[in-house]
Amino acid sequence: MIQKLSSVKFAFYNLILMIFLMGAGVGLHRFYKPGFNMMNEIHIFEWLHSAPVDSPILLVWFILLCISAAMLFINAVFCTFAKQVRMAVKSKTLKKWLFLILHCMFIIVLFCHGLSLVIGSKKSNVIIYPGRSIVFNNIYKIQVSKIVFQDDINILKAGKKDQRILMTKKNINKNHNFVEISLFKDSNFVKTKKLMMLSPLKYNDLRVTLIEFILKDNKLGAKLTISRNSLTFFFFTIYALMILTLGLYSFLSFKNSHRFIRHSMVYQGRDLTHIPNINKKDNK
Repeated sequence: MIQKLSSVKFAFYNLILMIFLMGAGVGLHRFYKPGFNMMNEIHIFEWLHSAPVDSPILLVWFILLCISAAMLFINAVFCTFAKQVRMAVKSKTLKKWLFLILHCMFIIVLFCHGLSLVIGSKKSNVIIYPGRSIVFNNIYKIQVSKIVFQDDINILKAGKKDQRILMTKKNINKNHNFVEISLFKDSNFVKTKKLMMLSPLKYNDLRVTLIEFILKDNKLGAKLTISRNSLTFFFFTIYALMILTLGLYSFLSFKNSHRFIRHSMVYQGRDLTHIPNINKKDNK
C-alpha cells in the first residue's frame, strides 16, 4: 500500500486529474462567475454555507479539487519518507539532499495551503471612500483619511479591459497614488499608513492591501482586501526558500548533464584519455 501511495505513477495520474479539474474550473468560471468571486472574497467556511444552495456544481468541483490536493499531499509525504530519505542517506551527495529538502518544503507548502482554508479570516473587494471607516472581525477599525490619484483620471473611467492595457509603468506611478488610512484596535489608535500598490499595511497577522482605484459617480474610491492569517509570513518564507533550493538543484542537474554530454562526445570521438574509468579497464 505504501509503495502505491508513494509511486510516481500515482502522482502522475493525480496531477492529470488536477490539471483536468483546473481546466474544468476555467470553463465553470464562465457560468458561475459570482460563485468564484465570492469564493475568493470571503473565508471558505462562509462560502460553504451558501454554495450548496447557489451553485451545487461549483461545490462538487471544489470538493473534488480538495480531494485531489489531499492525494497529492499524501503522495508527497509517503514518497519523501519511504524513498527520498533512504536515497539521500545512502548517496550522501548534495544533489540528493537538495531533492529531499525540496520534497519536505513542498509538503509544508501544501499543508499551509490547506490550513489557510480553515484558519484566519478574509474580506476582499471592500469599496471605501474618504471619510468612511470599516470594522473588521469586531476588533479592528480602518478609517480612510484621503484617497489620492494623481495620474490621468480617464484611466479609471475606461472599461476593465481598457484599464488593463492602460495600467502600465508609463501611465501609472505607484508612488503618486495612495490611500491614507488609520488603524485602530479595540478603539485604540495603532498606526497611520499610506497604502500603495504592492505596499500593504501589516500589523501582527493583519494585512490590508490596496487592490485598485475606482471612480463611481465621479467620486474617487478604492478597493481593499483585508485578511488575517498567522501563517502568511511563514508560508512565503518557506515558498521563497523552496524556489531558491529548486534553483540550486536545477543548476547542479544542468552541470551534471552538461558534464555527461561532454564525456559522451569525447567517447564518440574515441578520445579516451579524458575517461578515467575506461582507461583503468584498458590498463587491466
